[in-house]
Amino acid sequence: MVEVRSIRKSDLPAFRRLHNRYVDRDESLDTVREWYAESPEFLLGAYDGEALVGHALGRPHSAERLELAGISVEESHRRQGIGSALLDAVEDRAVAHGFERVSLGSAGGYVDEFYAANGYRPESVLVRLDADSAVPETVHEVVGVRIEDGTRKLYVEPGDGGPDHLDAVRGAFDDPEAIYIMAKQLDEA
Repeated sequence: MVEVRSIRKSDLPAFRRLHNRYVDRDESLDTVREWYAESPEFLLGAYDGEALVGHALGRPHSAERLELAGISVEESHRRQGIGSALLDAVEDRAVAHGFERVSLGSAGGYVDEFYAANGYRPESVLVRLDADSAVPETVHEVVGVRIEDGTRKLYVEPGDGGPDHLDAVRGAFDDPEAIYIMAKQLDEA
């Protein structure tokens, strides 16, 4: 039986491997250690015996909001409710630490469906542009802008939250990597 619990410090290398493989990032072990030092309660693992078969990473974003910065389950353990159990554990800990909502950047496709089934709703589409590039004229309403590390991040209205709207935003802003930002209000959970 798989158990969801806090990551042990000795499991940080395995946590990093899962995070980098399934979240498509290349985070260093030092970065993962920093996350652990900052908020160990939001580094969770799904354990099948002693084997780490899933992970979840929450990162405080503001006093009210926790960002789900990564979640994964090994392919051999998928479709067993482990992802939902990890998500539930993150939400429970978020509530216990006073957060009102959890947000995340989705990867599209079945991932959007997973989050929707767990109560998450699109709140915007994240479009990334070069900080120096002009914002194209479009019919899509920009609801927020931020510049971070040389990248202009535009938050565009989510429309109906479907794949056709996402494709339209990607085309309008020439960003094939645009993603939905999804969120869940925890008091509604």
